[in-house]
Amino acid sequence: MIEPNYASFWRRVLASLLDNTVWILFLFFPYGLIVQGAFAVSDAAGVVAVLAFFSLWFNYFAFCEWRWGQTIGKNATGIEVRSIDRAPRLTYGQASIRNLLRLVDFFVIGEVMIATGKRHQRLGDKAAKTVVLRRAPSTAPVPIQGAATDQAASEPAASEPTAPPEPPPAEPSRIAVPWTLRTTFWWLLGGLLLAIIVPPLLVAPFDPKLEGDGALLAAQAIFDGLLGFVALGVASDWKFRPLAKPLRLLGLRPFRPKAIWIMLATLVAYYIVAGLFASLVLKPDQEDIGGELGVGNPSILIAVLAVVMIAGFAPIAEELFFRGFLFAGLRTRWSLWPAAITSGLIFGLVHAPTGITTVVPLAALGFALCWLYDRTGSLWPCVIAHMINNGLALAVVS
Repeated sequence: MIEPNYASFWRRVLASLLDNTVWILFLFFPYGLIVQGAFAVSDAAGVVAVLAFFSLWFNYFAFCEWRWGQTIGKNATGIEVRSIDRAPRLTYGQASIRNLLRLVDFFVIGEVMIATGKRHQRLGDKAAKTVVLRRAPSTAPVPIQGAATDQAASEPAASEPTAPPEPPPAEPSRIAVPWTLRTTFWWLLGGLLLAIIVPPLLVAPFDPKLEGDGALLAAQAIFDGLLGFVALGVASDWKFRPLAKPLRLLGLRPFRPKAIWIMLATLVAYYIVAGLFASLVLKPDQEDIGGELGVGNPSILIAVLAVVMIAGFAPIAEELFFRGFLFAGLRTRWSLWPAAITSGLIFGLVHAPTGITTVVPLAALGFALCWLYDRTGSLWPCVIAHMINNGLALAVVS
């Protein structure tokens, strides 16, 4: 008997992290205001509000797994909960049992059982008689040009007229990736949530206020590292090895020498547009990122690491995510301009905390880099251009 494809430990951890991140971001903080107001009325009302919140949290997992077999996080990571008896879907009792025992599994027990068990079941899975499986990808038969099917071969030539072939796309792209538009949107959300929420949680125990140069530098490194991690995860189907193929899918492939000239022309055009915007519309007011991350720190180590981060690591990680993953994923279904504008706008908005007035020029930079990637077919010119831009920003500010 062939064993099912059980979900791995790390895929389940990532799904859980995504679920709880979405829950905290969209429900915990808004509901916190309700709890605060309830406690202002009376302690009893506050306790009821807290219990209601945990009831909502519990029923989110139970209802989603009963109704669809997966939560938002499980859907994004391509896994689902199935009953061992191969029933089409879980009963609500099964979903309730496995999620009630989540409170016990949370304290290391579940993690150890998933990592060491043959079926990767935690205590809740064993009690509910469920397993978590990798969702099988939906596939459609691919017609082979020049070959006739058995049915077509058995029919006369002058039977029903065949449908005319679909016209070729109006804008052929040099970028082709296996992940879908749906996957792109889900992991855009998941990647940004991870990158925004995780770094402060990891750094806060060492510097609760995140005021020191070292703490900010570490947080920025984790932020960019998570973006690159998600891009590589999607490109490698979360296998990560060997890395050569996913890196090529993300655009890190050879380019022709003329791509350098196209890159320089793109940068010049961007600087002209950015200069006109600053002169005629609004002068961007951005924080001194280099100073905050420690470029001027008395410690030579921190200063050097800050420069390497800003002009080296950050451009690579952000290009892998915003161009190699996001733009390429949008390009699977969209034409160049909508994909480039959307990716560029998201790129600009992510940098809004450094200065809201920089969103437009940075969105323009993101748009220009999307065009450059589409034009050259390689991500390296975008990485180099990004490095040049960040290096010039450091030089001007310094």
